[in-house]
Amino acid sequence: MSREESVPPYMRLNAILYGNSYKSWDPSVNATGFRTQELQYRTLSHANYSRVAETFLINSRLRRCDWEGESSIASYFSDEALQMLSMRGSGSANDARRKDAIPLPPPARLSMELDKTLVRRRSRRVYTGDALPLSYLAAILRAAGGNTGSSEAILGSGEHRTMYFRAAPSAGALYPIDVYFGAVNVQGLTRQLYLYDPFGSRLIYLDEGASLTRAIDSFLVSDDTISLSQASGIFFLVAQPWRAMRKYGARGMRFVFMEAGAIAQNINLATVALGFGTVECASTVDDEINEALRLDGTFRAIVHTLVVGYPGSSS
Repeated sequence: MSREESVPPYMRLNAILYGNSYKSWDPSVNATGFRTQELQYRTLSHANYSRVAETFLINSRLRRCDWEGESSIASYFSDEALQMLSMRGSGSANDARRKDAIPLPPPARLSMELDKTLVRRRSRRVYTGDALPLSYLAAILRAAGGNTGSSEAILGSGEHRTMYFRAAPSAGALYPIDVYFGAVNVQGLTRQLYLYDPFGSRLIYLDEGASLTRAIDSFLVSDDTISLSQASGIFFLVAQPWRAMRKYGARGMRFVFMEAGAIAQNINLATVALGFGTVECASTVDDEINEALRLDGTFRAIVHTLVVGYPGSSS
């Protein structure tokens, strides 16, 4: 019997409760150059260092009588704004280099019932190396960021504009997140980085300077943790925050992250329904992955990644 096993359960519980019920007093923390997250937590009451994440939460709070914010939101109900919204998302494809864009086939049908899909959703980190059929990828991309519906908006001039909608909710239907895909092993695709165009239902090659190899190298995980070498591909969620912040200010950044979570869940569920598996991964070096995808890191930046593959028996 190990020493840990010989300790009665109530004593282990007492130790856990005690260890989380106080914060240590360490007046020298302000002069400490190496501060672990645990040290920062233990010294919140007296340390004097930047707390960026909490500052963001404070600065993005909604407040009453914010006339500037309300005016910004109201401006999106004008004819000009409706015309802009009717074209949202179509500009991303124009920004990418159009070199032999690849039309996607009709998406595979997601026939698994939702309750079964939810129960079976698990993170899958080990893959067999099997290729992902292109029709499966089309179905996952459609669930992630494809146009799944539309309606007609009538402008003050009497003109009609078609408004497109997607499966993942988006604040103000602004859709500030584009879906990039790195094809590692997909039937019919070369090993390359692509941008998904929901309006043309196609994949567009990124600029020649983009590098899937460098994007994969930016992951700080070993193949024993996530078998990237055996994966079918990687989804990169790329945000343009000012699409949302132009209307909602700093609070728009919250909406960007919320939308990324909704898109990620749609990818997870669609993948499970097709018999494949995914794992979400935030262990990426932002500067390196932004450079690999040819992003400036501010106006366009990576916010999340998901790895997809056929799950192995030990995943």
